[in-house]
Amino acid sequence: MNPATAEVSENAEIAILGNGPVAQSLVLALGELGRSCLLVDTRPAMAHSPEQNAERTVALAAGSRRLLDALGVRLGDPGLGAIARVQISQARGGPRVELSHRLLAIPEKRLGEVWPLSTLSATIAQGLERLGTVKAKPWGPLQGFSWHPDHVELQWPKARIQARLVVLADGGHGHLGPLLGLQRRGWDHNRQALVARVRVASEPSGERCAYEHFLASGPLAFLPVDAPREFSLVWSLFPSEAAVLLRANDVVFLQKLNAVRPQGLAAVTEVHNRGFYPLYFQQYTAAPESRVVLLGNAAQTLHPLAGQGYNLGLRDSITLAALLRESLERAEDPGAIQLLQDFQRIRRRDRLEIIAFTEGMNRLFGLRSAPVHLLRAAGLAALQMSPGIKARLAARLAGLRLPSASHIPDLDVENAAYART
Repeated sequence: MNPATAEVSENAEIAILGNGPVAQSLVLALGELGRSCLLVDTRPAMAHSPEQNAERTVALAAGSRRLLDALGVRLGDPGLGAIARVQISQARGGPRVELSHRLLAIPEKRLGEVWPLSTLSATIAQGLERLGTVKAKPWGPLQGFSWHPDHVELQWPKARIQARLVVLADGGHGHLGPLLGLQRRGWDHNRQALVARVRVASEPSGERCAYEHFLASGPLAFLPVDAPREFSLVWSLFPSEAAVLLRANDVVFLQKLNAVRPQGLAAVTEVHNRGFYPLYFQQYTAAPESRVVLLGNAAQTLHPLAGQGYNLGLRDSITLAALLRESLERAEDPGAIQLLQDFQRIRRRDRLEIIAFTEGMNRLFGLRSAPVHLLRAAGLAALQMSPGIKARLAARLAGLRLPSASHIPDLDVENAAYART
């Protein structure tokens, strides 16, 4: 057989489909046990799309930063990308809610930080290189899948893997649900997220702030980035609006954006790297007996309004790694039904709470009637006057206060200004 066309055959305890931050974080969390893994980059060759030119960013919660630090990921000082406080508001004025790190008395003095996705991915990849336990195979989209009682078989045109556990952590880009027999639920938001980097006329006073401003079309977010007066923009728009604004000249775009920008933010004067992507909610699940487990966006694709996608995925990875370390150290089957049931049980509450929050906020602020607007304003005013509730919300969004069933050691806030439950 010609070596150039010979089929590659591999055996692995764990096959990880995906080569992004969530998949790589799992390998880092496994440590030396990662030698039992095979990491496969399943991304398809992408045709040119409006999204390609856009700068994608990740809102990294304070709790997630602690987890990455523990894994030896050396991100460095976030600098101007630190989120010290978050302002929540709605269109047509009214009360604003401010969540601050001061509510929690945490040493980081920030609720989170914003990093370019490319920087986060490259830094985690450097950690993998130092670990040296696994190399990624660039085989592209999975072509075939077959289940056996003690293993699964994965097939590509020139490669074949037998694994005892398959971890799907491809960000949902591989469209593998039907092939792997996954159960799906979800809905289309009928919105596009227009993303860009923008510059404002003057630096906001005080500590660096992220703005979450709710419009009729959905949330408009400004996230501080690593340059003075600059923000990462995520603007939820109806598809027709997004198409027009993506192609509009800078003058028209800035006029439209400044007409709806949140209170307290100076006028936007520059825009760069516009792009867009569709917004939808999607959740996939696999039966425990399938030897398949899903992490991050492969498990749940969320609305970006709370910036929780990677943070949820990282907690998925940390939890699965802990269970797999115990299993592999005892020479047990990593694809055992009990292990996958334990994973689903531990992660269920954290996932459901974040899904309920993001979908609930998006729907609540999407209601347009005047009475609902007044009720929302009253609710925001009441929340702003309730430091205890604000502290709980800030700690939850910062990844520092998880449900007890989904607890991860060493993340709880110490000496916090709220009572634990």
